[in-house]
Amino acid sequence: MVLFAFNDDVEGEQEQAILDELDQLPTHYPAMQNWSCGQNISNRNTTLKMTHAFVVEFAHEQDLLDYLHSDGHEEFVANRWRQAIKHQVIVSLRVHLDHHTARPSS
Repeated sequence: MVLFAFNDDVEGEQEQAILDELDQLPTHYPAMQNWSCGQNISNRNTTLKMTHAFVVEFAHEQDLLDYLHSDGHEEFVANRWRQAIKHQVIVSLRVHLDHHTARPSS
């Protein structure tokens, strides 16, 4: 999970180009599952004012590490992400399937 806010000078087409590139990541990295990216719609007052987030799952921790160390990831972060992003919070969860609880049916 990555929460982020664009720099104040990043608007319109530049912002959309980065969001479009993010949405293409799963086509280049098949180990990515359940990709979701969008604008933060929370109205809670927070210090960092994260405007967007993306969430992605990997079946195995090694798949995440392989992606993080890939040339494509490194190039995207160095050449586009760092210049456009004001704040980011990155969270990686190790989820144990036996701890998931089913939602009660209505």
